Amino acid sequence: MNSDKLLEDLESLVMNASKVPFTNKKMIEEEELLQIIDDLKESMPAELEQSKKVLAEKDKIIADAQHHADSMVAQAKDYIAKLTEESELVRQAQKRANQIILDANQSSEELKSSSITYAGDVLKYVESTLEKTLSSIKQNRDSLLQSNRQDETK
Repeated sequence: MNSDKLLEDLESLVMNASKVPFTNKKMIEEEELLQIIDDLKESMPAELEQSKKVLAEKDKIIADAQHHADSMVAQAKDYIAKLTEESELVRQAQKRANQIILDANQSSEELKSSSITYAGDVLKYVESTLEKTLSSIKQNRDSLLQSNRQDETK
């Protein structure tokens, strides 16, 4: 289950809980709360696994881009070798090969940069989601413990 949905369920549980008369406290079914917390714990590894897949995909994209750039460089070198017979053709081939190499390197860098940016954005989203989840769990745990302490002092 998605951690955002679980957090919504947790919030709903708290918001719809019965009030303790003459206090601002609410009573929550412990089993239901613990089930949501368990589900949150289970969903976190799935989201972490998803971020690992994104990183692996980023690495594959970068490797593919590098392979493509290397292939283009090799093609450019082959092209130069075939045109070495005449000096004008050699000069034109070198110019074209240099442009292909420059284009390939630029394309590779752009692809690498966009891949890193994409992976960074995804990881930032996952990090934010996990931070929100952890913060919510901490708040609910603290609230539960505080409520329990207050109930014990009565």
